[in-house]
Amino acid sequence: MTKAKEWTKEELAKLRELYPTTPACDLADMFKCSSGVVSYQARLLGLKKDPSFRTQNYIGRYTLRRGKYNIYKR
Repeated sequence: MTKAKEWTKEELAKLRELYPTTPACDLADMFKCSSGVVSYQARLLGLKKDPSFRTQNYIGRYTLRRGKYNIYKR
């Protein structure tokens, strides 16, 4: 079993700032964790995606292929 990510105050502040308008896979790369960990932490903090983000070409679901997350387009 892997150790849970311990978030610093700086990382949490950055997550609060970027989560509404940034895909979780991009944040996962930034924080060196999975997109599921990012989404879970955002949920714990009560963060939501901005309505403008939801109108972009991302549907919010990712698949791991060849070691990289691919974003399904609408």
